[in-house]
Amino acid sequence: MNKRKIILSISVFLIIFFLIEVLFPELLFNKILSYLVVGVGFALWIHSFTKNNSAGIFSGSFIFFSGIVFFVNSSFTIWNPSRMIFPALLTSIGLAAFLTFINDKKIYYLITSVVFLMLGFNFFYSTVNLNFLNFLSAIPHLITSIGIFTAIVAILFFYIFKKKNRFDEESNDNKLNDYDRKNDV
Repeated sequence: MNKRKIILSISVFLIIFFLIEVLFPELLFNKILSYLVVGVGFALWIHSFTKNNSAGIFSGSFIFFSGIVFFVNSSFTIWNPSRMIFPALLTSIGLAAFLTFINDKKIYYLITSVVFLMLGFNFFYSTVNLNFLNFLSAIPHLITSIGIFTAIVAILFFYIFKKKNRFDEESNDNKLNDYDRKNDV
């Protein structure tokens, strides 16, 4: 896929993120916004996965993981969230590159994934005093909160795609019937 689209989508997202952080810092603590970002990212990922669009898979994954970062920021008491955001976004880029690698099997996605995951974890552990047991105890809350929302969105998309495929099959059947009627005459 086009590397420019990937770079452009990340750049636009990061610029919007930093503008929101500077102009409206309390907006990032809104759970509804985090659910919206997770939903948009998941929808873009599903749509791109069905179309085999690597740039969309990367962008959707990055937006989805960024939404999870916003959710963590809005759900838990983090004393200095600005120290957590940058490493989490680097890790999100690494995870998005890894999901793109799983779909595309191109080595530069794997290299990008490893580099950004290492950078993200390095910045994360050097800037944030993380208690690993507290992190493990928060995982069930994250899974239930994000998991339920993601499951609902996934079920909705399943039914939407199922109806779309049924409509496409019916239109193909009608085209075949029209073709048969024209040839019978």
